[in-house]
Amino acid sequence: MALILLLAGLLVTGFFAWRYIQRGPFIADDLMDAPREVRAAAKRQGVQAQPNVYLIDSLSSADVCVAALAACFARMDDAAPVADATLHRALAKHLRCDAATADDLVTLGPWVAAQGGERAFERLTQRLKRLDHGPYFDRLMSVLGNVAAAGSKGMPSARQADALGSLARIFRTA
Repeated sequence: MALILLLAGLLVTGFFAWRYIQRGPFIADDLMDAPREVRAAAKRQGVQAQPNVYLIDSLSSADVCVAALAACFARMDDAAPVADATLHRALAKHLRCDAATADDLVTLGPWVAAQGGERAFERLTQRLKRLDHGPYFDRLMSVLGNVAAAGSKGMPSARQADALGSLARIFRTA
């Protein structure tokens, strides 16, 4: 009888060990594909990928959402991309963070935005609304204003104006 219990215990332990080893790559898959500096910035900012969840939906920091939204918004400019220095200044000023955190956000934001595909701006807006509806909206609008002013025409392009309309629609609904 003791032998049967021992074998059953070993079988159950082996099964759980096998499942743990098997699921390991899926848990870290999103961040493992990232470059080293992105992984380091994600670690410093506390970004952790969750299994079977979009990276955007697993964000727990409103600062990272704002940085990714600013990167998406900058990519929507038709003529000229916005420099990283502009994003750095805008994020440091309006999010009230130090230079090292702003560096991490400038590194992490475009990568998170690229993981979201075509609907990244809408998904990030919805995630920011779920995380913090209040003060971060004003900060986001200030950052996006700086990004639009640094763009090719000094004002939002057509795609950026559509994105601002989408942002207003999402934040307006309760």
